Amino acid sequence: MKTIKRSIKISSSQIYVFEITQDYHVRLEWDPYLNEARLLGNSQNADIGEESYCKNKLGMVMISKYISYKSPDVAAVKMIKGPRILKKFSGAWNVKSTGIGGSLVIFTYNYELKGKIFNKLFGPISAFVFGWEMKVRLNNLKKYCERNNVP
Repeated sequence: MKTIKRSIKISSSQIYVFEITQDYHVRLEWDPYLNEARLLGNSQNADIGEESYCKNKLGMVMISKYISYKSPDVAAVKMIKGPRILKKFSGAWNVKSTGIGGSLVIFTYNYELKGKIFNKLFGPISAFVFGWEMKVRLNNLKKYCERNNVP
């Protein structure tokens, strides 16, 4: 499995930032990677065992299940159904307080592409693309939180 981590400091409280990362009602307002995101079933809030549906702008869909949820510190999911290129995938949002009104967000992907040859050929490219996409998402999260968070 490959692991990619990206982080960013945000001038908003840990609680606010964590809530925004897990609020599917506002997800599309800051997340440029997705064009559809929702919790499945009757769920209104993310929590352990809940499933989510996310569709990116290329039309790829991932259904994931929350395997960890401890507000305002960490939320983690694992893929239960996803794009054909992925054999395994999990992701986590870790949010830490950096003091009065500040947070550090650490965004982590763990993944494995399907097939040894495919993994060997596209592994480095996938790491670059995922890393770039994570950075863009974090920058947009920062802009959204700092623009909308009222102390």
